[in-house]
Amino acid sequence: MKQLNVAQYLKPRYLKNPIVLGTFFLTFAGLLTKLIGFFYRIFLSRIFKEEGLGIIGLIAPVSVLVHSICAAGIQSAITRYVAASHASYAPHAKQEKKSAHAYGYLFTGIAMALTLSSLTAYLVFTNAAFISRTIIGEPRCTPLLQISALSFPLASLHSCINGFFYGLKKASVPASSMIIEQLTRVFTVYVLYSMFLRLGAKMSLSFVCLGMFAGEFVSASFSSFMLFIMSKDSDGGAGASLSLKKGKELLMLAFPISLNRICISLLSTVETLQLPKMLISSGLASSTALSVYGVFSGMAFPLIMFPSAVTGAASSLLMPSVSEAQAANNKRRIRHIFYAALGICFALGVVCMFFFLLFANILGDILFHSEAAAAQIRALAFVCPFLYMSGTLASILHGLGKTGTTFVFNLLSISLRLGFVFFLVPSIGFSGYIYGILCSQIFLDLLIILALRRYIVYN
Repeated sequence: MKQLNVAQYLKPRYLKNPIVLGTFFLTFAGLLTKLIGFFYRIFLSRIFKEEGLGIIGLIAPVSVLVHSICAAGIQSAITRYVAASHASYAPHAKQEKKSAHAYGYLFTGIAMALTLSSLTAYLVFTNAAFISRTIIGEPRCTPLLQISALSFPLASLHSCINGFFYGLKKASVPASSMIIEQLTRVFTVYVLYSMFLRLGAKMSLSFVCLGMFAGEFVSASFSSFMLFIMSKDSDGGAGASLSLKKGKELLMLAFPISLNRICISLLSTVETLQLPKMLISSGLASSTALSVYGVFSGMAFPLIMFPSAVTGAASSLLMPSVSEAQAANNKRRIRHIFYAALGICFALGVVCMFFFLLFANILGDILFHSEAAAAQIRALAFVCPFLYMSGTLASILHGLGKTGTTFVFNLLSISLRLGFVFFLVPSIGFSGYIYGILCSQIFLDLLIILALRRYIVYN
């Protein structure tokens, strides 16, 4: 019987594992960007107050929906096929052959994403007034949507290139682009604010979207430049071309992921638009209902999501690792990945839950000067253990190619939350929405664990 050599796990080369290093890069970038984002949101809350943050939050579902249609599924498909293309070849295969295969998936995916995003940007830009007035119900969103539409192709290009680097487990480029994007966004808005402050003019909500556009432009330019440098050094990159076969393969995997995101985005849009109405039904005034939603979307929930930078970084790199393990038929490795992801995410969630429960008042007062934010932070603390697990576990399912399963689970979860919005919020107010988030996250985690049960227990 082969003895376990414990010393091999203590060697310095173990720390060169691409998952470990990649998670470190993405975690650092995620924490830094979220930290910058916190100060940015505090800055915005001082200028626009709760109602302004609520208006900005109303256009978020549109941007998420466009990303779901144009880039989300294609990015995940690129990541999986780039990772699998390297694992499917024998170790002695030429690197040029592997690179050409990977670049073929990338360039084909970029062509698909840019076509979709350009068409969507045109439709949103020309119909912004109709979308704002009829669908969103807030005419002040019209210029915000028009500016946001300009960034759709840039965001799609950026996402595809990031998916390529994730597949190669080179997380330093996506991590750097995250930081560059956030810094550019904040710097742009701050410069515009300073200019208008000196002129004595009023700060416009459109400046927030201008900052988003600037961030996407700079980050997409940076990612493209890094891709050019890498392809220049690789003989396989120059020989890659668009491929109808690869396009079909990407589409087959991307379609369920995109359909998943689209349905979730549509339901989230319904949730975003109906939540203020249900709050009004519970007895709140219209402006108060919009302010409550602004506190949630612009203050409390982003704070709760701050620790997800760790789990989000791991999730981005778990999918290619699981895909490689599946391609090699290494079920033992998949099982180890599952246990590690489940344990770390749940433990992180429990620690964060107690932290937010103990310091909710301090955080709400110091960061936002808002008692309402403190109350929402305390209520959302119980969601942390289940919220942080769901994204990581879903990434494992995506790595196994079970994107359709993830779609059904997410659809059931958000439908459950919508039920709370329609039937419980009018009766007990915003607390009903908090209960809905908690129950839907627990439900989602249980479904994913059941789907992965074959990897939980040894057969």
